[in-house]
Amino acid sequence: MQSSAGSALAPSRSLPRARVLAAGLALQLAFGLVFAWGEVAPYVREANHWPSWLLGAVFSATPLGYGMGTLVGGRLADRLPPRRLCWAGLVLLLVGLAVAFALPSGLTFLAFYAFLGLGVGGGVALTGTVAALVQVFPDRSGTMGGAATAAYAVSAIFQAPALGALIPHLGWLGALRVVGAASLLPGLALLALMPSLPSPRLTAGGRAARSVRELLRPPAVWTGCILVFSGAVLGPYAAVALASDVIGSGLGAVLATAAVVVFAAGNATGRLVAGLASDRLGTGRVILTVLGLESVAAMLLFTGLGPLSAPAAALAAGLSLGGSNGVMGRLALEAAPEAPNSTFGILFAAFAAGAVVGPIGGALTGGPAAWLLVGAPALLGFAVLVLRSRLLRRS
Repeated sequence: MQSSAGSALAPSRSLPRARVLAAGLALQLAFGLVFAWGEVAPYVREANHWPSWLLGAVFSATPLGYGMGTLVGGRLADRLPPRRLCWAGLVLLLVGLAVAFALPSGLTFLAFYAFLGLGVGGGVALTGTVAALVQVFPDRSGTMGGAATAAYAVSAIFQAPALGALIPHLGWLGALRVVGAASLLPGLALLALMPSLPSPRLTAGGRAARSVRELLRPPAVWTGCILVFSGAVLGPYAAVALASDVIGSGLGAVLATAAVVVFAAGNATGRLVAGLASDRLGTGRVILTVLGLESVAAMLLFTGLGPLSAPAAALAAGLSLGGSNGVMGRLALEAAPEAPNSTFGILFAAFAAGAVVGPIGGALTGGPAAWLLVGAPALLGFAVLVLRSRLLRRS
């Protein structure tokens, strides 16, 4: 990610934008496999008797690795050509999936499938993708960040039904192998056709690069971290537990799959809309909407699911998770225009922390009370949003 004033290179405007856009978005589709885990989880529990904490940990290991990947990738994206980071992320995904699919177990899915492949690989690939897109679309940082993360999430809209159709015939592991391989091919092909992009300028005005501690010091950055964390706790738990809760409420497997698809659609839509809206309306209004949706989802899920409330809760949870993610591109550029990629990595690490806490905390709590627990950070977010507004007015 680069600011148009200080970091965008003039020749980038003449580059074939369509090829960069297609390659970047296709690459993100492969990593969106993480959101289909909610479709697979009930079958893994039934066939292999994995406990709830392990199912939640497999999902949580992805954002944990993702946070590390974006933190490192963000620093590298201020120094290296973005296509190099995209290839590095894809190679990590290939290695992670190969090990987990060849030697399936709770340990390999936790360490290789989730943490290394979808997590670290996904974080590195995202920072490379966003850096590439903003380099060729320098005036649309929020929109490009939202588009990249929306592509990451939208794949589950297709992957979840495909898994649901294949699992009865191939089992959960066979179905996941087929869908995983199919998801990799478009990104692999289009990344090979992506044009080479130059390295970005390290900093604006020739100043030395700032450390992570220095980047965290301004109120715009540390309050932004708390806000994206607050919006990223309920959604990841919903991605793991929603299908099981729908089935447990006696609503059937068809509605459970529908809820997963609605959640994925809301997640993808929220990312894109939040990115667009942050460029036009500012980040404060977007974050306020995200926190409101998260609160609505928590109350619907706590009070019990029905044929109408299940998809409504899934939509609210998906939109809130996606919105918290999609706003980060503009947040990073506003907070530190001289080092937006590094700041994006820091913000995403905070988002990933919320995505780790949510599934584990929800699984350990269990029952309806789990939804109150994972929805509670939204209240913290409302308070920090007010504090942030006051601090930024003083600065």
